Amino acid sequence: MTTTGAPGVPAASARPTLAEISAEVDELPAPPVSLAAVIAACDDPDVTVGQLAQRILQDQNLTASILKLANSAFYGLSRRITTVTEAIGLLGFSTIKSLAISSHTYRLLNRPLDGYAMAQGEIWRHSAAVAMTARMLAVEVRLAPVEEAFIAGLLHDVGKVVLSSHLERAFTSVVGRSQERHMPFVDAEREVLGFDHAELGAMVTQRWNFPPELVEAIRFHHTPAEAVLRPRLCHVVHLADAVCVMLGVGLGVDGLAYEVDGHALSSLGFDRGRLERLLDQVEPIVSAADFSLA
Repeated sequence: MTTTGAPGVPAASARPTLAEISAEVDELPAPPVSLAAVIAACDDPDVTVGQLAQRILQDQNLTASILKLANSAFYGLSRRITTVTEAIGLLGFSTIKSLAISSHTYRLLNRPLDGYAMAQGEIWRHSAAVAMTARMLAVEVRLAPVEEAFIAGLLHDVGKVVLSSHLERAFTSVVGRSQERHMPFVDAEREVLGFDHAELGAMVTQRWNFPPELVEAIRFHHTPAEAVLRPRLCHVVHLADAVCVMLGVGLGVDGLAYEVDGHALSSLGFDRGRLERLLDQVEPIVSAADFSLA
């Protein structure tokens, strides 16, 4: 006889365990060795532009991705960049690091997520738009380094890749609970499955040895009041995510009942008027942007 749980909750056997989720996190493709070498070079104060360029050029796919991103809406440069050396000189080591991470993230996120009713390319488009918006916000509120906000925004929803298959099986339960109780989708996700994508995203980036402040920003991007290491970084990512949801950029079913945290707004100095101005500033950029690396 099949054992069922409470109304609206999947059978116990269908509910993922922490061990199962952890195993799936381990199966995600880790950043390649060439990317790790580039990141290390970007963080090394003794590495020259020429040395960094040579490390990038050893990976043809990484080289192509960095050049395409450098010439994309991510930076909106007035001149076209044709060489890696030129990209490093114009953008700097910190930005090159962000672009290198973006190239790996694209391969991971450019897929359909049926559990979130997101077609191929939507989760990448949303993540890229949040990254761009988070950088803009970081500049505006003087949160340095701004590229840290970009990376946190880019990876904030990586946990959805892990959770999507489980959510697909419980889709009706989660959506129904969110609608009936007028509760944020992420809360319904947590109640029905026992995990939410923010928690799993933190698990992924922790396994990849990202800094604790960045892991925290991903873990609490829906509940920024819980951040303690660098709360303002988490507030920036939360607000950037909320703005992109409001604009409908790469919006899946998890946009249901999305709540903007009032404390995050006030801590960054935002009121309704300033938020509306931010929406007006971001909308034409992300709506016209081509984030594809194909």
